Amino acid sequence: MNLSDFNLKNLGKELLENNVLSNFVSNFINELKNYLDENKNTNIINNQENKYADYWTYENIMEDGVAATIGLSRSGAEMTYHKELNKAIEESILELSEQEGTLYRKKYPPNGSMTGEQFYNVNKFENGKITNITIPKSKIPEAFESEDIIFQQDKKGNIKVRADLRENIVNLASEKVKHLREIEEKRNNEFKKEGHIYKAFELDGCIFLKDLTEGSKTTIEDIDFTASSFEGEGKYQVINGKYEKISD
Repeated sequence: MNLSDFNLKNLGKELLENNVLSNFVSNFINELKNYLDENKNTNIINNQENKYADYWTYENIMEDGVAATIGLSRSGAEMTYHKELNKAIEESILELSEQEGTLYRKKYPPNGSMTGEQFYNVNKFENGKITNITIPKSKIPEAFESEDIIFQQDKKGNIKVRADLRENIVNLASEKVKHLREIEEKRNNEFKKEGHIYKAFELDGCIFLKDLTEGSKTTIEDIDFTASSFEGEGKYQVINGKYEKISD
């Protein structure tokens, strides 16, 4: 029996046949249990995929979106892996430009004099190449002035923002650099030692850990700790492989 095909007409028919009532109820309960279990598992998977969403709520550029997707720390994304993330994004835009035609990317706020005409530095993706051009601020729709956007231009220079491509680009780039997650996980696991006590503290919006047991000056930002175990600044001890807060 498929629960999605279940209807009252079938229920009435089955109930009239008393000799199969117990089997019908039993089958129905089993089907319902399987249906709920499947949806429960789906929800768990979705939660795992989105577990870093809150950590990256401030994301502005597509490189941040990639870091959030694969689970990289902010400090790692901004410093250690910045070049690799940027390269993955640009390669992904180039790939899409083969299908979509010439694409442009604007990331940062406009440059130039506050009294004169301001302009944006823009990357142009065409024929497998990236070139840098400038576009007057007046050409960019006001709603996107401070956004990292992908757009196209017609022959008259009119801009069409391609917000629909952003997710595709992030997903393509995430596949290219998913090995960075393995590198960061290896580092975090080597840093986390059973029984050791760590100090968790905030710096520039990031949560760092310092090993007090070893007295090391080294600190790391572990995105899994922040997303799953952080309960405010204080001391944490690794107990059975997990960070447990022991004091403020």
